[in-house]
Amino acid sequence: MNWKTKDHADSDNLRVLRITKSIGLAIDSIKINWTTCEVRDGRPMWVKRRRWGSELVAIAANLFFRLARAPVHLWVNPKSWQRWEVDCFRLLYGQGFRAFAENSRTVCADRVPGESLLEHANLGTLTLRQLEAAAGEFRRVHDLWCEEFGDLWSHSDPHLDNVLYDETADRARLIDFELIHDKSLTAVERQADDLLVFLQDLLARVSAEQWLPFALCFIEAYGRPEVVAELRRRLIVPVGLAWLWCKLRTHYLRREEVLHRVEALQRALSDKPLPSTLQ
Repeated sequence: MNWKTKDHADSDNLRVLRITKSIGLAIDSIKINWTTCEVRDGRPMWVKRRRWGSELVAIAANLFFRLARAPVHLWVNPKSWQRWEVDCFRLLYGQGFRAFAENSRTVCADRVPGESLLEHANLGTLTLRQLEAAAGEFRRVHDLWCEEFGDLWSHSDPHLDNVLYDETADRARLIDFELIHDKSLTAVERQADDLLVFLQDLLARVSAEQWLPFALCFIEAYGRPEVVAELRRRLIVPVGLAWLWCKLRTHYLRREEVLHRVEALQRALSDKPLPSTLQ
């Protein structure tokens, strides 16, 4: 490659990086749905409506996901999104809770009891018990058969705001099913990515002192060895365009701090004796 060709290649790479970063920032700031709490048949429900023009946003988001090697995508077609939201809610919580599509761009679902782990993290009330409950719920739903995948289910976007903890019942539940994993991944790969997404968000929400005991508590309580083994392979801080996706997931925490915390968890998982189910 001559210098002129190399300069053009470098310029093209920089242009792609800038475009991808712009798309990523747009995705981080634009919501394709808006949600309100309303009453249906005397029951409080969350009503989620797909915004007009969201199809274009979803297409741009999916382009970003592909460039950043994120193994997820948004449903472009509103009816497909409605079906997935309702099917997931019914699969996880079909007994006692309702979910249904309303007109062509709306999904209604019963309010699930509890407060999000993000609320607890922001208030400084996040506890090991809550993380154990969250891990137990991940383990439960990861054992459910999903017709869409023809395999076990996965969430694809289980950040702390999508995990509710019900103190009265001492249990956690997952909500919001806007994204879906790529079907090219195995169930173990998809479920390990669920754990990674949760940990990436946790990493950015708690102090450096809390990070390691909280992360280890969650992983140990989850306990499925094949998924944890895959998580350990994925527990890295990427470079290039993939780092931009990681940066969004860790809420723009400094790369040095992300590296420091991830490496600390890697060492702990390698050095600390874990329960027999994880060995």
